[in-house]
Amino acid sequence: MPGTVEPESTAPGDSPTIELPLDETPPRHYVVFNQNVDIEIDFAEKRVHGRSDILIVPTADISEVFIDARQCEIDVTQITVSNCEVKASYQDPCEHILTPENYRLSAHQWAIKKRRMEPLLHHKRKEVSALDHDLKCCTPLNGSIRVQLPSVDEVLEKNRNSLKSDQQDLLLHNDGKVGGYRIRIPFKLRNTSDGLQFVGCNEVDNRYPHVYTRHSVEPGTASAIFPCIDDPGSRNSWRISVTCPRTLGDAFCQAQQQPKGFGDLNGGRKRKRGEEEPQKSERAEIALTEEEKMLDMTVVCAGYLSGEVVHKEDETKKTMTFEIDRNKAAKHIGFAVGPFEHVDLWSEFRSEEDDTKLGGNAVKVHGYCLPGRAEEVKNTCCALVTAIDYFVLTFGRYPFESYKVCFVDDMIEETIPLCAFSLCSTRLLYPDDIIDTEVETTRKLVYSLASQWFGVNIVPNTKGDIWLVVGIAWFLTDHFMKMLCGNNEYRFRMKSMADKLVETDLKRPCLQDLGEHLYLGDFEIDFMNLKAPLVLFILDRRLSKSSSSTGISKIIYRMVSKANTSGQASDEVLGSDAFRRACEKAGNSRLEQFWNQWVFSSGCPRFSVTQRFNKKRLCVEMKIEQKQDDANSRKNLNKNDLWRGVMEEHHAVCAGELQKSFTGPMTIRIHEADGTPYEHIVEIREDPSRSVKFDIPYNTKYKRLKRNRRQRERAMASSSRGHDDPHKELYYLGDVMQHPDEMQEWGFCEWDDDVETAMDQESYEWIRMDADFEWICEMKTDLPPYMYASQLQQDRDVVAQQDSILFLHEKSLELTHRLISTILTRTVLDTQYYYGVRLMAADSLHLHAKASIEWCGLDHLIHLFRYFFCQEGTTTPLPNDFSDKRQYLVQCAIPESLARIRGEDGKCPARARRFILEQLQSNDNTNNVYSDQLYICRLLKALAICQIPDENKAKQQGAFQNVDDDDMMGEPAKAEANGFRDLVIEEIDRFRRMDEYAPSYENCFTIAALDAYCHMMKAKVIPKNPTVFAEYLQDRTYDVVRIKACECLVEIGMLSNKQFLRLFLTLASTDPSPFVRDQIFKVLCRSLASIAIGEAEEDEKETLDQPAQDDIIVEKDTAIMDARQKAKSRKQDLSVALAALKQRTTDDETLQNVIWNAMESPVLTISERINFLELCSILFVEDLSLPLVFKYPTYWTVVRGERVRNKCLLTFKRHYRTKSRKPRAVLSLASKVDSKRPEPKRTITLNLNRSMSSSARAATPSATVPPPLPPAPPAVTPGPRPSGVVPTPRPAIPSLNKAAAPKDKTPKDKTPKDKTSLPSVKESSSEEPAPKKVKHSATAPISRGATPSGAQERPRKSESFKDSISVQTPVRPTIEPRQPESKPGPSRPNGSAHQTPAGPSRPSKRPSAESDSSRPTKIVRLNTSRIPRRELERVSQPPPSRPRKLVTVKFTAWDRLRRRQGNTSQAGSIRATPKHRRPEDRSSIRSPRPSAGAPSPVPRISESTTASSSQNPTTTPHTSQSATHSSASGGKPRKPLPEMRKALPSAAPATNNPTPLKQPTSATAPASTPKGPTKLKIKVKPPAAGSSSG
Repeated sequence: MPGTVEPESTAPGDSPTIELPLDETPPRHYVVFNQNVDIEIDFAEKRVHGRSDILIVPTADISEVFIDARQCEIDVTQITVSNCEVKASYQDPCEHILTPENYRLSAHQWAIKKRRMEPLLHHKRKEVSALDHDLKCCTPLNGSIRVQLPSVDEVLEKNRNSLKSDQQDLLLHNDGKVGGYRIRIPFKLRNTSDGLQFVGCNEVDNRYPHVYTRHSVEPGTASAIFPCIDDPGSRNSWRISVTCPRTLGDAFCQAQQQPKGFGDLNGGRKRKRGEEEPQKSERAEIALTEEEKMLDMTVVCAGYLSGEVVHKEDETKKTMTFEIDRNKAAKHIGFAVGPFEHVDLWSEFRSEEDDTKLGGNAVKVHGYCLPGRAEEVKNTCCALVTAIDYFVLTFGRYPFESYKVCFVDDMIEETIPLCAFSLCSTRLLYPDDIIDTEVETTRKLVYSLASQWFGVNIVPNTKGDIWLVVGIAWFLTDHFMKMLCGNNEYRFRMKSMADKLVETDLKRPCLQDLGEHLYLGDFEIDFMNLKAPLVLFILDRRLSKSSSSTGISKIIYRMVSKANTSGQASDEVLGSDAFRRACEKAGNSRLEQFWNQWVFSSGCPRFSVTQRFNKKRLCVEMKIEQKQDDANSRKNLNKNDLWRGVMEEHHAVCAGELQKSFTGPMTIRIHEADGTPYEHIVEIREDPSRSVKFDIPYNTKYKRLKRNRRQRERAMASSSRGHDDPHKELYYLGDVMQHPDEMQEWGFCEWDDDVETAMDQESYEWIRMDADFEWICEMKTDLPPYMYASQLQQDRDVVAQQDSILFLHEKSLELTHRLISTILTRTVLDTQYYYGVRLMAADSLHLHAKASIEWCGLDHLIHLFRYFFCQEGTTTPLPNDFSDKRQYLVQCAIPESLARIRGEDGKCPARARRFILEQLQSNDNTNNVYSDQLYICRLLKALAICQIPDENKAKQQGAFQNVDDDDMMGEPAKAEANGFRDLVIEEIDRFRRMDEYAPSYENCFTIAALDAYCHMMKAKVIPKNPTVFAEYLQDRTYDVVRIKACECLVEIGMLSNKQFLRLFLTLASTDPSPFVRDQIFKVLCRSLASIAIGEAEEDEKETLDQPAQDDIIVEKDTAIMDARQKAKSRKQDLSVALAALKQRTTDDETLQNVIWNAMESPVLTISERINFLELCSILFVEDLSLPLVFKYPTYWTVVRGERVRNKCLLTFKRHYRTKSRKPRAVLSLASKVDSKRPEPKRTITLNLNRSMSSSARAATPSATVPPPLPPAPPAVTPGPRPSGVVPTPRPAIPSLNKAAAPKDKTPKDKTPKDKTSLPSVKESSSEEPAPKKVKHSATAPISRGATPSGAQERPRKSESFKDSISVQTPVRPTIEPRQPESKPGPSRPNGSAHQTPAGPSRPSKRPSAESDSSRPTKIVRLNTSRIPRRELERVSQPPPSRPRKLVTVKFTAWDRLRRRQGNTSQAGSIRATPKHRRPEDRSSIRSPRPSAGAPSPVPRISESTTASSSQNPTTTPHTSQSATHSSASGGKPRKPLPEMRKALPSAAPATNNPTPLKQPTSATAPASTPKGPTKLKIKVKPPAAGSSSG
């Protein structure tokens, strides 16, 4: 029985605005002093339970406290406060995650789901600083546990006899005061997916079982592990006790084998009678070897280990206790439990000399890993000991006793810094023969170590200060990497990061606001990790210019020392304002402008510099313009950033204010003609035009050195190397292969005469802007290319060399020249260059491989590889030797650059392809100490890239080439290309198969092979074959391989396949690894983003590609132009892209079902469910309806079997009632119109008077409501029909019969089945004059006992109608006074056989509320505005006609009936209606009113029946049906009388006939004006002597 509950309607066209929920909960006036957590872990059943003791200290008068807890089962009766039983309540905010069973939601009802999860969403809340948290208050996240605090007297009385140590622990003072309350909360985790991650605890997962805590930037994760105050600003001391199995075998109850029957619960015996069968354990059955069973379980936790004991009750368990003396937040508490191996790093990599030098500041570094990976931990973490020693000596003492690092599986993040402890992913581990990832991995691990100083020990004051703590941690990390890898590595990294920030910092929030939005995703964290250290880097560069300043390193040292020695909580809190004041004091300058531009604003400056030398004034005229606005207007959407844009838009993340003009000092270095550099510091000030002009003086009075002189000096320098010539290094960089023979062999060239002349005319060598690297900016100048070439060759700064390479790369995109290729090749050849610059030069050489310059770039790349890595005179590679890691990186870069060369036909030249394939086939790594696996992967990638043609060049060539020539010339080329393609596929498949029996590092061979297949399938080089990737989707496949297989399937367009779509989202929602789920979700977002921006669609039509024929110019259609404009807007406007995406996906039912089923997965965490909800909001149109499903009502039937030996078998069967027993009310046209209007407040007035007096009964006239007017054939009707106009519904009572209006229009032959017995209205005698039209109200209320009809008239306001109610009650026999019978008269318009008598009518049973009765009345008004109109109308519907049975019962107690005294004219009568009748007795329901003395009513009944039948034979069934329903309004039914065995007459006496309130003006119908309607009843006469007629 599905139904739909409509919510509040919204105006059409109004889309609900998405706003963050507002949390106005005030801070709680208490702080946490200490917390003890006892937790026990069950690996087999993945259960966690324990106890949390929280010691709070009120800062004000409070009566209750609020504590956070999620996904927990808490018995509130077991919660105690200082050993006192208290009242407590627990409301889990996660209880609304799952959809109720009777809800039938779909993806379109995502808003309803989101409203249910509102307590779990991020709320805007007034922030309290960390300083106030330590002294004044705390801010619980949800406060799901509410605990009433006992009084002071109760606490003192309860703990009077306790030990003194316990009283001190409870902060009970001797003066009778209570300083704090110890709250003890036992708990059990109901769902561990949010707070804990179990690995290897099921039969499918064959990894070592272990568990670790999960963490997030936003609060909410810590409270999912144990009850606490989940507030980053609330810090306190901790004691953590973790109980776990002693060995791995104990974790799964797999001890050593015991004798048969020993230890069995039943002892091998049979169960006794009544004894329950032992339940089978749901523990996971893990296959463990005997050696694995003996592995000891270890707990690695935050803090320091204070004790390890065996469990008192179970010897297979042990408890390890850790303590944290310093105040730390709950987010920095974590642990890991598993069979970890311990690696002593500090003794392995710290020498005795360093240990003596450090003294007491030496820190012990411990490593933990799963069995078998200890060597990888040593190789990966070898730099951690050196790093911690460097930090201690440079920035201050380590704040904790030791440092632990533990590597676990399935982590989403790569590192999580905790208190004296870091959780790291096993993906970071690498063996000693892998050299590709060592620098980046070391940097990540060192950052996690640096976070112990800033991030764990020193915390931000507010969310706006998070950037400062993160930036300082990265600043420490980069300083160590500078010491480890050199200054060139440090500056080159800073320059690369600055260029990346310039590209990404467009329409992004500022650093100050970024801390509020870190919960949105890792994209915000990555942006902060990118910008924060760069801002501190340029701040340090500016402060270092001061004569008395050493930069911010000294400031950091002072903060660390103060936090370690003072012991005050305020010294462990860092704010931006305090840090700025310290920097201003150190640099003796104001930093307000710097903070406004780089912290409170967004964007980076973009300078455009023009220069001109003024010979008259001997100065350089320079103009610097800032053009930040141009970059924001031309940025296109990227599929990797579309999800970020969606999240920022939905969560009201505003872009920071764009700084129109950046100000500050800039150093300009001019290398003048004599080669001497002169530095000039200029101040860029704010100007309305955003441009400044400078006149920089010129110092050299000599002309520029001539080029031929420089060549001679180079030759002399090359011949005199090794001598003490101080000027030889000026021309050293890039001066290789200068001999003419070498130049001819390599194809090098020099500057032509025109360029030489221009160079001679210049007054300076080059101009270096921002020489001291004080700006994060984009710098464009109008310097000629030869000045950048001079800067590349002569400037020793790696940043200047990087700028020159970037300029030459951009210049190569516009113009290719042999000279640029020569400069780049010499840069690669010269090993004195930093290897990063050489890699950039090699990457740009493929741009110069063109036929216009004789493919010089291709020749130079091949010649470079042959010169360094091949046997002399051949292309056969030498055996690998990766001892020089810089040369190894160059060896990897050259094949990738070769693979990107494209000819005029858009294909890679055969020479380049063959060369790459030969390097792969002839690769030899036998004598190499390092692995070549990642090098082979790069060769496989290069082979795949060279197979992909450039479609734009292919189309351009195809448009101007003759088809016949193409067929004649292209056959050999196609055959060669096909043969080479087969060789490439064979080589790729060979390494893919090799990875199956000899796994490579991280299965890199398989990943490279899948990536190569994906690229070639997308380019249609090979046919699409999804089975190549689908076979790697099995559960036991390595996680990274499964993710790559899913990504490849999505890239080739398999999301359009419904079966794969279900599988893909099933993996994204049910995979046990959170890392796999996270990566697959990102793949899904990128795929949807490509659809949104139109990458998956064909932008060009086939008609546009066809050349014009017969000299006919075909103009472009406007539709095509509109489509192109729309496609362009989709790539620039986020709202247009999302609208296009929603238009394509909103009607996809398969996508709706699979996404909604994925979101209902119990494996997902809260943040993952929220991400799926956000995804639904951009894919599907919101539906505000709420479909509900209710269970069908049931009923039972019984079948009696045969009776055998005094036994009878009864068979009971349950049935579901799927159809309503009463017909549904059909809404009439008038009711439909009225339903659109606002429904007024409806009331029902009940007259609750008790028994009536005789006078009151006599005073009330008998007035009944006419029965409904059934339809009649038009041919039989002599007079006009009664009007079918339905008046406006009465405001007080709603319409109770919607089908009343259209009854008159229903033809006789199309009467509904249950209405076939209704009579016709107009089958009256022809002698009777036609009555006037009477307006019958379809919404008039029905009086008690009246016929429930829609044709009932609306009563007047003056009439007493307040005792009517529209609810029919069961039949109740009543006694009424006798009334004189009426003779049968002429037929009335309503079909009755009697007329209303002219005499006084019978008084009603209950007087009106407005009657003249002296008895007090009681009126109750019921508000029925909340009762649906449909339900009220359904009550008034007559039940469907069914066979009825007349039941006769003897009645002998006539003398006991109460009679009215003093009124002999009215005899008592009993009103009753049989519940079931036979169909043939339906015509004999109404009977005349019997008189008091009538001995036998049979003759009158027959006479009445005959008269009724002769006058109007069709009236009887309708009248009997109306009487049946009217009699159902009584109370409890009584036994029927004996006289009911006879058939009742079809016509009632005159007093019982319905009397309309408005009588028609007719000569035959007497006028009567009753006071109010009475009930239509069936009267059964008792045996009497006679009757009186009215």
